[in-house]
Amino acid sequence: MLEKELEIYNKLKEELLEKGNEGKFVVIKGEEVLDIFTNYEDALRQGLKRYGNTPFLIKEITQFEEINYFHHGVDLPCQASA
Repeated sequence: MLEKELEIYNKLKEELLEKGNEGKFVVIKGEEVLDIFTNYEDALRQGLKRYGNTPFLIKEITQFEEINYFHHGVDLPCQASA
């Protein structure tokens, strides 16, 4: 889900950065770029107003992507069997 939107973002990323949008948020649905917003809350509000309760992408425009690592309870006993 949202593969097309991420593809559009990746195609536009350098152009968005060159126009001074780093740290702002872009809203993308399908191939449509709704707009660029200074904060996440405005992006969400306008995305919901335009697209309703359907999937759309809100992506912070950044030069470098932050990588988050998650793991779950490798050493913890399973609580479901207790």
